[in-house]
Amino acid sequence: MKIYIHFRAFILLFGLLSIVSCKTKSIVSEEDEQRNLAILDSLKSVENYSIEIDVVYPFNTLATTQVVTDALWNTGNNANRIDVRADGNYIEIKNDSLKGYLPFFGEQRLNGGDIGGRNTAIQFDEALENLDKSINQKKNNLELNFTARQKDGDNDKYNIKIEIYPNQHVSVDISPVYRTFIKYEGHLANNDLE
Repeated sequence: MKIYIHFRAFILLFGLLSIVSCKTKSIVSEEDEQRNLAILDSLKSVENYSIEIDVVYPFNTLATTQVVTDALWNTGNNANRIDVRADGNYIEIKNDSLKGYLPFFGEQRLNGGDIGGRNTAIQFDEALENLDKSINQKKNNLELNFTARQKDGDNDKYNIKIEIYPNQHVSVDISPVYRTFIKYEGHLANNDLE
């Protein structure tokens, strides 16, 4: 009988603590959500973005996995995640101009692009004509969508989606015409949020 009473008291106490902690958590979440929304609004109003790339996530096929794994042997990287911190990889949006230099690890189709192997990086330096900015409240981020063309006469074109989070973490998805999809992660640097 005593065990049954103690068990009921434990269940009742556990239930009360659960209700109180859920209520506190929802209040904190609403405050965080409002603060994050304010940060995202200020990020949306910015016209200049400087993004430093830290990590590359290539789209892997069997062929790229074998080649990249051999090339990255004993470096701490692998075919799924390559650390490129401090290598100078970036995307820069200043007013109406777009510049970027990003390493590319993946496959390239023979019917387009620079197949001579001289220029494997994704590079662009052009006027930015079609930037679309929107706040995604479900994902809690600012999304920038635009297209770019490969620099120096290469005929590859890129659909680019940049997701900027309130903590200034950045995710970049690039869908090329003549290469495999690739994803990058990095952070905002030298932003105008002073």
